[in-house]
Order: sequence, then structure tokens, then C-alpha cells
Amino acid sequence: MTKRQPVSVRWLNLSKSWRIAAGLLSACVCGFATLTSYAADTKPEASKAERIATFRQNVDKILRQLDARQGPGLAVWVEWEGEVVYNNWAGLAQREQRIPIDGNTLFELASASKPVTAAAVMQLADSGVLSLDDSVTRWIPDMSVEWKGITVHHLLTQSAGVPDYMRQITAATLMELDGLTNDKLLQRWRTDPRLSFSPGTSAQYSNSNYVLLAEIVARACGKSFGECLRQRMFEPLGMTHSRVETESHMANETLALNYAATVRTKGIQLRTEGPTGIYSSLSDIATWLRAYQDGKIVSPDSQTRMTTPGSAHAVFDNGDFYGMGWVLSGDKPSQGAYAHAGQKDGYRTLIRANPHYRVSYILLSNGGDLVFPVTQEVQYWIQELFEGSF
Repeated sequence: MTKRQPVSVRWLNLSKSWRIAAGLLSACVCGFATLTSYAADTKPEASKAERIATFRQNVDKILRQLDARQGPGLAVWVEWEGEVVYNNWAGLAQREQRIPIDGNTLFELASASKPVTAAAVMQLADSGVLSLDDSVTRWIPDMSVEWKGITVHHLLTQSAGVPDYMRQITAATLMELDGLTNDKLLQRWRTDPRLSFSPGTSAQYSNSNYVLLAEIVARACGKSFGECLRQRMFEPLGMTHSRVETESHMANETLALNYAATVRTKGIQLRTEGPTGIYSSLSDIATWLRAYQDGKIVSPDSQTRMTTPGSAHAVFDNGDFYGMGWVLSGDKPSQGAYAHAGQKDGYRTLIRANPHYRVSYILLSNGGDLVFPVTQEVQYWIQELFEGSF
């Protein structure tokens, strides 16, 4: 069996700007050897039970070997054909205190926060509180008149033209991220409202769009962004281990600390919310994904819009398009696969669903490049056994 690079590996570095910042904030390790050898060919005629057994055997081995390292770890959840076929984890949430990862450990979702933010917007649209055709200036009226042509739809689909606040980060400007908040960014844009392109004429991945969406959600709800998510989404779904970074009561949770990959640049605390900033556990985000797919978060029409290209323009150099909060890709467009990954210092996350093969999975890690080869190998087995590679 020829080893394939996982389809979703490219999503672990969604934003070039995040790669720059993560490379500065996180850190490089000497090579991490593949943890287990690949098995012999899985026969195409293998039964469902045989595929599940093969997957569990191989991924259990991977996680046992990761556990033995007594370092940062990985949490894995896989659902195939309506059955949760894997729900396990390995490694330490807090290395110094020897606190292990479990199903309720909180991870920073990083850019995998975006589908949650987009769903919050679509909930408000479904209930008639806002329209996707609303101008950003309806909800944030003190922005420049130049922004009047930007709609909520443009922000959701990465076609607004607002420059990414992460795009120009270098080693010399890294400290500009320290303490950066949504309010500080809004003030920056009031002073400098220049756009990269006219709204709707192109598409470019920009964290800035989702900062603005978080602000719109907060103003439409009349509460903070985190409180709106808690009341409208997390509590109704029983997601008791999900928070927004700025919430003080998160200190009572078991948090997976951030173990990066190069010599760490300490003291950087990026406080933006919307594009990033949501913390959740494997158990909670699995609950969220199942509820999303079952139509319990947004309407079927909104779900379809979220997983349909929102612009005629590809967002990434590899040709991937953006829906609303989801990257749309797959070996075949007809598969309708949607996903979002996140990379923020040592946090690496991935939420992916492929309705064509009825497979969904979640990977949450706090080990940066140290654990990345492990996530690649787990993805390999998911795709070989459940996602049409057989």
C-alpha cells in the first residue's frame, strides 16, 4: 500500500500569516520518527467490522507510543456511517503537573473557531435578527463610509477585502500581537479603512473578517460574543466544556497548555475572538459537529449555504474554496467535503466532514510540530479505511 499524504494536511496551515506567526511563536524540533509502520494492504472487500478493527488497532498503537513519551498529546474522534468508531486520546494536557488529556480537556480551537462563529451568524440570520445582505456599517456604524459596501455575506465568505491583521507579521513586528483585542483592531480600521480589493470582486483568507463577524454577533445579541455563544449554542447543546478565551471562569477548567515547536517567544497573548479564541473539548466539539450535521444548530438551507462556495474565486493557492466558516475541498468536488483547521502556536486542530463517505473526524493537539507527524498518521488511517482510499 502506497503511503498517501493526508488530504487535510494542507488545512493545518490555512493561513500563510499564521504559519509565520506560529513559526515565530512555536518551535522546531529535531525530526520526529513515524511512530508505527504501515500495515499490509487492506483488502477492498474488507467488511465494515474489519475496517473498524484495523483502524482501532493501528491508532491505539500510535496513541500508546505517544503516551509513552510523557509529553503533549492528541485527542481523536471519528464517526463513520452513523457510528462513533473512535474516541480516544493520549499525552499530557499539562506536562509540568503531569495532568493527562481526556475527553473534557479544553484545547484552543485556533482557526477551527471559524465554523462556530459562522454558525452563530447563521443562527441569527435564521431567526431574522440580521440579514446576510446587511452592511457591516448597519451593525458597526462608526466604521468608514468606504466599508458600506461590505456585507455580512462578504465577511463570511472571505470576499470582503479587509486586510488580514496577521498577514504582515514578521519577527520585528511580532510583539504587536501581544494583547491585541477585537476592540483594538476596530480602532485600527477606523483609522486606516483601506481595503485589499473591492468587496465581492475577489476572495482572500482573512482573520479580520471573523473579528468583524464576532462584533456583529455581539451587537445583534446585545451581549458579549462569548456570552452569546454560551446562551444560544453551548448551553442548549450541553457543551459544558466550551468557552471563549476572554471568559475568566475558564480558569476552573482543565486546559491543555500550549507546547510549541521552536524556541518559544514568550509573553505573546493574542486576545482576538471570532477567527480564533474559542476553547472546547473533544467531547464538546464532537457534540457540536453532530448537532450541526443533524440540523440542530442552523437550518438546512443555512447549512447548505455554509458548505457551498461563497465566491467564484478560490481562496487558497491550491484551488480550495471557502464557504461560510468552512474550507471546501476533496479529491472530487462531488464529495462535498468541508473542514477547517487551526494552527496557533502549539495548538493544532482539525474538524472535517465528508458526507459522501459518511465520515467525520476531529483532531486536537497541544504539541505543535512535535505531535504533527502523529496526526498525519492518524489521518492516513482515517482516509485509507473510511474515506474512499480503499
